[in-house]
Amino acid sequence: MGLRFDPMGGGQFKNALNAIIEAEKQPIKAMEKRKESEGAKLKLFGEFKTKFNGLRTSLASMVGFNKFKELKAELGDGAQFMSVSIDKEKANVGSWDVEIKELAERSSMISNGFSDPNKKVLGVGYVNFELPDGSKQQIYVTDQDASLYGVANKINSMAEGAVKATVLKDVTDSEKPYRLVMTAKKDGTENEVKFPQLYFVDGQEEFYIESDKGAKNALLSVDGFEVELPGNEIPDFLQGVGVQLKQAKPGQKFTMNVKADYPKVTEKVKKVIEGMNGVLDFINKQNQVNESSDTKSTFAGDTSLQNIEFRLRNLMHEGFGAHVTDENSFKIYHLSDLGIEFDKKGAVSLKEEKFEKALEKDFEGVAEAISGERGFISQLKIVMDGYSEGDGVMMAREKGIQMRIRQIDENIANKTRSIEKKTEALTAQFSRLQSSLSDMQRQQNYLSSTLGGGGGGNPIAQLLGG
Repeated sequence: MGLRFDPMGGGQFKNALNAIIEAEKQPIKAMEKRKESEGAKLKLFGEFKTKFNGLRTSLASMVGFNKFKELKAELGDGAQFMSVSIDKEKANVGSWDVEIKELAERSSMISNGFSDPNKKVLGVGYVNFELPDGSKQQIYVTDQDASLYGVANKINSMAEGAVKATVLKDVTDSEKPYRLVMTAKKDGTENEVKFPQLYFVDGQEEFYIESDKGAKNALLSVDGFEVELPGNEIPDFLQGVGVQLKQAKPGQKFTMNVKADYPKVTEKVKKVIEGMNGVLDFINKQNQVNESSDTKSTFAGDTSLQNIEFRLRNLMHEGFGAHVTDENSFKIYHLSDLGIEFDKKGAVSLKEEKFEKALEKDFEGVAEAISGERGFISQLKIVMDGYSEGDGVMMAREKGIQMRIRQIDENIANKTRSIEKKTEALTAQFSRLQSSLSDMQRQQNYLSSTLGGGGGGNPIAQLLGG
């Protein structure tokens, strides 16, 4: 029986070609596995970087006394008369006796009454204002806006207008209860707007200012001294202290007490400690390995991370100076003196009650020891910045992982192109072999039909191993 040849790309040739290509792909699979490990390490490094940068952010918000301190205002019964805002970096601790005698007022006017605020009965004319800087502002009212609501809308639509307008219902006059009210947008005499007569013609009803009042400044007594304020909302009432007056109460004094907010300072220190524990816990977990750990995808034994841990833990045991410019008051604080220490599990802990008692006893000294130029926070920030800024270890480590991933991608791409070329070459070789065998098959068939099938076997089949 003669040989049977498979069509191009099938059977033995196809299997042989697939086997060769599969063997060529093995290095790619190995590279993809290495890339997967590097990708897992990069993701893990991103987690560490987030913790690391979170700690740095917490530190930056506490370097220096003005950033470290937190202040609060206590008003007692005065809270119903005034609210306070504090810029902690400018304000000073202290107490002041306050009495609000008069609130600031805005200049305003009210018109005569009308039976219907929607009726266009005013005619055509002008509404004029004299602004605080002495300039004039004029609004032209057409017959389409000649109602109380129309005039109010026209005034309120002014870009950066100095006044606002509304229509109110005053049932003192039941037949004509609707009136137009115009009011300056800001309190105090510095912002006074003057309202002259309204000028309208061809109206069905007369339109005029029935009553107006001028602006007034607020009047207060502070520690027995009478002072005027240009409005009811003063951002710089005292250095770093802003106030908003809510109600006047002549004859009733209250104390505004600006003092250190110890619980808030404690919360900030707790946030730093939480950040430190996040970094230390990450490093500790990387070093917890066993026989099943995939160290290629982690940072087990990484000397850079171990060095960070060493620096953080070592800093915890140092002493930090307080009152360094005063020989008589100079002292050294250790963090354990303030309730900041390692617990039995190796994490940093804060004993809040002990810390706040230390603040109450020596706020400035503790602040200097924690956040001063040579304090714990400042020193810790220097350590952290050294690892992350410029060509620090953090940046170098991240770039190294990214570079290895890019190199693996390039190697995979090069190897893939090489396999594609080799596949084309092998396919061409097998195609030529297939063609040669097909020619031999035709010659065999021809000889068989010409010479007959007599003994001796088939020479072509024998040649091909058939």
